[in-house]
Amino acid sequence: MEKYPNIVILLNLPRLYIPKAEFVLRTYCYILRLNPTFYYGSHHEGTHLYYGYPTTNRYPIKINFIDGTADFFERRELYPLYDVDFFLYKNEYIPFLFSRGGEIFSLDTDRCVVHKDLVASGFYFLTCWHEYILGFHTPDRGRVDYRESLQYRWDFTEIPVVDVYCQLLLWAVSEYIPEFERNIHWNKEMDFCVTLSHDVDYWHYWTHKQKFATLFHNLRTFPKRPLRALWKLIGHGLHKSFFSRCPTAIKQILDKEDSLEVKSTWFLMGKTDYEDKRQNYLSNPKYREQILDLLGEREVGLHGSPESAFDAEVLEQELAALRELGFDPQGFRTHYLHFDYQKSFTILENAGLRFDSTLGYWENIGFRAGVSFPFFPFNLEENRPFRVLEIPLIVMDTTLYSPKAMNLSYRAAKRTLKRQTELAAGYQSHLSLLWHNNNFDPVEYPGLGRLYWKTISHALNHNAWVTSLGDLYDEWVTLSY
Repeated sequence: MEKYPNIVILLNLPRLYIPKAEFVLRTYCYILRLNPTFYYGSHHEGTHLYYGYPTTNRYPIKINFIDGTADFFERRELYPLYDVDFFLYKNEYIPFLFSRGGEIFSLDTDRCVVHKDLVASGFYFLTCWHEYILGFHTPDRGRVDYRESLQYRWDFTEIPVVDVYCQLLLWAVSEYIPEFERNIHWNKEMDFCVTLSHDVDYWHYWTHKQKFATLFHNLRTFPKRPLRALWKLIGHGLHKSFFSRCPTAIKQILDKEDSLEVKSTWFLMGKTDYEDKRQNYLSNPKYREQILDLLGEREVGLHGSPESAFDAEVLEQELAALRELGFDPQGFRTHYLHFDYQKSFTILENAGLRFDSTLGYWENIGFRAGVSFPFFPFNLEENRPFRVLEIPLIVMDTTLYSPKAMNLSYRAAKRTLKRQTELAAGYQSHLSLLWHNNNFDPVEYPGLGRLYWKTISHALNHNAWVTSLGDLYDEWVTLSY
């Protein structure tokens, strides 16, 4: 980060808590395009930002630290739900942890005291601490239960609270050390970033068996849902997607993305013994040839089986299957979003993968780790950041339309995505979109493909850098090392 100004940060904290505080403050500095230099103790000349025990020394910015905060993380317990301190900021109630009630700032002519502990609060969210503690009581390997999250409990799932903490810190920097105020630009001159990815659950969805099953299902349910069933029967009978093969649909997606000059990441499955045989496409010689023809020069990651996020040998087998085909997968997303933060990042790191994009909720769009920006997750056992970059999963197509998730109409989904796009533009942050290739089918999923293209166009019109996860990784690591 040599091209960014050096901000001097003084930490006066318990020894075991220092790596946690550094992790959060480094994350904030990368977001704000600052290069942190850390010192330790009760005083250091030239300090710009102080975080630690109460002191009478005057520094431009001081963040309050409450004694006992460090002990909380050593005890490994849940933060009490009713101790969450909400404060109205820009028409949103923002949660703060390890903080007393009252105003966010105390302001003087030459210094600013931040009364909310932006560091400990950020650590709680960035480590998914809430689900980590709950995991001790629910050891089954699967998808995290969204309804047990702090975000769901207090209804701030769609607010990137860590982004807001950065905005608060940015305000303090701009007022009290204005020489460090930076514009957050992406790809040199873009205002925010949108990443695109596609999970290829099926290479060829409409097998003969699936066509007949769909036909009989619509006939059987016609009395209960006549309009929808009639739409499906007539639509599938007329639309070419029902009779064409997967390569046609994927080529259309690629061609349109190319015409818009945007890029995407394609996550392919490496497992070849799924119960649904359509998902074992990598073992089919014909499909392998099609995959290479269409995606051979594209960015491809591993769409790992649920087991691969918990078993290093399974992960290596699936990575090997993609490498055997000629791909060099650097990114990962697990099928069904089965993922355990501490266990799975350890496995991904040991496998040498560079980035993941699994941390998101299936039931609701939003911010599972409280943040939209990429970040290096934290290894709690070794008290250090992982070497795998997490690019948060924020919006997934299935989440928007599924009756088991948000169950939004096209108009409601369009409003939601417009709001998220404008939120990212306002914070100069990041929005990720996951669209499964089979969900572009206009008959089976009416309007879902159109929603994807409209969201991209809206982002481009707001000066977004719309690109792949790998491109974002390449940009972010230049900030982090």
